[in-house]
Order: sequence, then structure tokens, then C-alpha cells
Amino acid sequence: MRMRMVKGLTAVLCAVMLAPVGSAAVLPGLEMVAEATNTGTGGENTNNPGENNNSSVTGNPEELLQKAKDAAENQLKDYQLYIDPDKKETARLDDIISKAVEQIKNMSTAEGVERYITRTEKEMDDVMNPPNDDDEDEDDPAPVSADHLLMVGGNWVTPVANAGQAVSIVLPVVNMGKTMVTDAVVTPVLSTDTTSWPFEITSSNYSQTIKDLPGTDTGMSDMDRRREVTWDLKTRSDVGNGYQKISFKIVYRDSEGNSQETTLDTYVQLSGTAGVGADGKASVPRVVVTGFETEPKDVHAGESFMLTLHLKNTSTATSVNNMIFEIVAAVEGKDEDTTYAAFLPTAGSSTIFVDSIGKNGTRDIQIEMEAKADLTQKPYAVDVNMSYEDEHVNAYTNKTSVSIPVKQEARVDISEPEVMPSSIEVGSESNIMFNIYNMGKTKLYNVQVKTESDTVSGGDAFIGNLDSGATGSVDIYVIGQSATMDEGLIRLQISYEDETGASTVIEKEVSLFVNESMMEDFTGDDMMMGDDSMLDEAGTGSTGTYAAVVVGVIVIAGIIGAVIYMKRKKKKEQQSLEEDILDLDDDNTKL
Repeated sequence: MRMRMVKGLTAVLCAVMLAPVGSAAVLPGLEMVAEATNTGTGGENTNNPGENNNSSVTGNPEELLQKAKDAAENQLKDYQLYIDPDKKETARLDDIISKAVEQIKNMSTAEGVERYITRTEKEMDDVMNPPNDDDEDEDDPAPVSADHLLMVGGNWVTPVANAGQAVSIVLPVVNMGKTMVTDAVVTPVLSTDTTSWPFEITSSNYSQTIKDLPGTDTGMSDMDRRREVTWDLKTRSDVGNGYQKISFKIVYRDSEGNSQETTLDTYVQLSGTAGVGADGKASVPRVVVTGFETEPKDVHAGESFMLTLHLKNTSTATSVNNMIFEIVAAVEGKDEDTTYAAFLPTAGSSTIFVDSIGKNGTRDIQIEMEAKADLTQKPYAVDVNMSYEDEHVNAYTNKTSVSIPVKQEARVDISEPEVMPSSIEVGSESNIMFNIYNMGKTKLYNVQVKTESDTVSGGDAFIGNLDSGATGSVDIYVIGQSATMDEGLIRLQISYEDETGASTVIEKEVSLFVNESMMEDFTGDDMMMGDDSMLDEAGTGSTGTYAAVVVGVIVIAGIIGAVIYMKRKKKKEQQSLEEDILDLDDDNTKL
């Protein structure tokens, strides 16, 4: 046993012997039990003044704990005065007492307070009587290892480290041994290998110090004894996926002041799905076209338009730089000598340069183009060829396409309508004939004709679909309903639809007069009158007059029939002529 302990005990015994008779001989640090001692005859204390007789302490545990905490500082101050009456080590002893009082405030049992006071008094005694090798007793056994055990404390949630993003790594440390551990320096084990240290190394020193780690002899709970160390780190962009072990080296001093070393491990969950595969290799950053717009919205053949492409870098792990986009329109035509691009840039260049797009960033590019005038109405593909680099100057290429619908303006022409006869009576018919020409590049759908007039009825016709360059013939009949009271104009409404279903109406006016019936006037006024001129001397009607009327009606009917016959004959001749012209065009094309 060390000689300094013998010296300390000798001093204590001397103080006991010098105490006045009849007074309670209580050593500094034992006031807690002195107030509950068992006195014998003469009022003297029969207990051993060097022992803490806990059996004599009664009361509620919470009250005893509070009393122990309240008396701790005074008890230690009295012991300080006792071992350092000349106040040679006041500063060091005051520091030890201050630390002890702070630890005692967090304790949960009176027994733990007593043990900690005893430990603190021993630490104060070591200040006044420093140990040395000469004080060692050769017969004493070799000192045993310090009673300490550092562990990762608490049920701490495993942090998730996303590629390229910041994360906080917390290491909770608790001392599960009995004695105090001090000056614990915690240092993460760094490495340039991503599989060992998945974070960027931005500092030369990552060490952090834990001032003290109380042991179980303090009476504190595991949670109260736990200390937490935090590092704010940035995850590397090329990390893999899954759980990874992180090691921390801890160098500390035990209760005897000896240097000790241990290693604690914790884990992080790596998420590199945005830019890294399971094998730890970086995936290709993708740049895609998320959409496009044209101004004007509808692109017509022969007109220019502004094309806007919306781009996005889908990688959350790396940005892309030095980007070149080449806009290539689809090629039309079957013959190599007559092929051409559907769209041509108005500025002459179809290449666009973009400096960079950040991680998960977006960007818009624009180019003005002109659609060829002879394009048919349909969607045309535009290819976007890309080349770019990532943050590590790795080169990549990519290709995507968009489809731009092109519309052709419908061009419809109508021949001059022929009305035969151009003047009819109520109840009579008139024939209206004309042609519809599709002169555009687009097909016409559901072509039909309707007549709008207050004097005639009928005249509706359905032509159907007309291909580009085709002709539709219209041959309709209208019937007079009432006499014309105005200029005698009849409106013809020609309607058709395009490929989108949008309807267009063209109006044409023709002249057709409707007169009152002459037969009605004649029968109503002349035939029914009892005039002497219409009767002969015998009182009978004139046979010659009736015969003349009948002949007139027959002549008029013959004239009308002849006109209708000639009209239909002329129409058939015209249709035959048009068919001959089309056959001649086909023969010339084949030649």
C-alpha cells in the first residue's frame, strides 16, 4: 500500500485524538452520518469516527438524496481546509470541487453521492501528496486494469447519407465502467477509399474531445452519463448503396490517469440511386427533353416559327457542362436527288451551346425554323443530338426526338354556278350546277352543300371527301315556294372539315326569280268570268279559245323540257371532258 495513504490516515487519527471530550469526533466528509449517531454514557459517540454507518441513516430516499447533495460542497470544502491549511493548492482543489459538485447535481441516489465524495477526496489528497515510484510497496500486488468500458450508447437512428448531400453523423458514447473517464479524444478513421469513408475530406483535423465520461459509481443513469459527438459531413457523389460501417478511434484517460485507447463503430445508410450503381461506379448523367413549345402554336407549311425545348438534367449526383445541341429535322422525299429537310433554321445554324445545367436542374433552348411550303399536313420528327461532360470531365452523348405537327391551309375554289332556268313559277323546279375544286395540300372531309332562301326549298347535297387536287360536282334542284319580293338572290353554303374536325363554311350567291303561277291568274280571272266574248250566240263556250290555251301550255312545257335536256347533256359533256384531261395528265406523268 502506498505510503501517502498511511500518512493521510495518521493525520486523521491525530485529529481524532485531539478532539475535546464529549464532542462528536467526525472526520471531514462524514457529516451525513454524524447527525444520526448512537450515543453512549456521558454523551460520547460510540460509533467508529472513521466509518459511514449507513444503518443509522433513516428517512425518505429522496430526502436523503437532497440532503446529501446539499451537504456535498460544504463537506468537500471542509476537507480541503483540513488537508491544505496553508492554502498552497487552493486553485487546483477548487477546480476539483467545482467539477464534483456539477456531477453530484445529476446523481440519483444518496449512496452514489457518498461514493463520489469519497472519490473526490482521494483525488484532492493526490494533489497534496503526489504519488511516486518510491512510495510503491514491493510486496503489493500489481495494479489491476482500470474499471472502464466505453460503448456506443442509446438507440440512435441510423442516418441516411444521400449522394452529394450533407449529413450529420452523431456518435453517442457512454462509459459502462465504474470509474470516471476523462479527456476522451474521438477521431474518425478517414480513408480515400469510398467503401471505407464515404464522405468528402475537407479538413485536416476531425478530432473532438469529450471532457468526461462518468462511470456507474456516480449513480447516474445511462442516459445521463451519455455524451454525444456530432460531425457535419458531405457525402461523396460516387458512393454506392446500402449500409456502411464508420469507425472512430478514442484515446482517453482512466481514473488512474493512464492513457487508454479503444475503437467504436457505427453505421450509415448510403443512398446513391441518383447517380451511383450498387457496384460504386457512377452512372451516366441523363439529359432529357421534358417538353417543347412553338410560337405560333400552330405551325403552317411555308411559315417560320420559334421552337422552345425544355431540358432537364435527371442526375442528382453531378452537373453537366459544355453542352452542344444539334437540331436535325426529318428528311422528306424518296429520291436522293430531291430529298430535303422538313424544317430549316432561319439563322443558318442548327447548333446551340449551353454552358452547364446543375444537378436535377432545368434549362430552355430556342431556335427559329421555317417549315417547307410543300409539306403535307402531318407530324414531323425533329432529332436533338446532345454531347456534354460531367463534373469529372467524362464525355457523354445522348439523343432524343420531338414531333411537330404541320398544318396546310385548305384552298377551295368554286366554279361559277349555272341556274337553269333562272326564272321559275311557284311550284316549278330549277337546276343549279357547279364544281368544287380542292386546290390545297390537305384532304377535305364531309363536303356538303345547303341552300338558304325564303323563296325556294330543297337544294341540299352531300359530296363526301375530296383529296388534294380532286373535283366535286354539284347538281341540285330547287322548287319555287313563293314569289320573289327582293333581288332574287339565293345563298349556297358549301361546308367541309379538316383533319382535326374543324369546320369551314363558304357562301356563294346565285340569281333565281320565282314568279306567281300564270295558270292560276288565267283560270281565276278569265276562265271563270261569264263574259259574252267567251260565249257564242248559242250560249256555249268558244271551242277555238280553249284550243289556243292548251296549245300554249304544251309549247311552254316543251321549251322547258328542251332546256333541261340541253343542260344535262352539257353537264355530261363537261364531266367527260374533265375525265379525259385527268387521263391525259396521268399519261404524261407516266411518260
